[in-house]
Amino acid sequence: MCKGKGKCGCAGSTRKHTPIVSEKQRGLFGAELARRKSGKGSIMPGITTKELVNHLEESSGKKLPKKVKK
Repeated sequence: MCKGKGKCGCAGSTRKHTPIVSEKQRGLFGAELARRKSGKGSIMPGITTKELVNHLEESSGKKLPKKVKK
């Protein structure tokens, strides 16, 4: 699925890497990863499991706001 130079954490992706910026987003990514591990359907088909793990590992230990204001 990915083609190009690994900017998103996946070797061969052309998508720009966007980090997790809020607790709400971290929760959504964590829920999606748990859903995939349990074998249930995916809500985010555009991101691979490896990318989910990379995003969550990057944000672990960081203090993030509950919600980002636009």
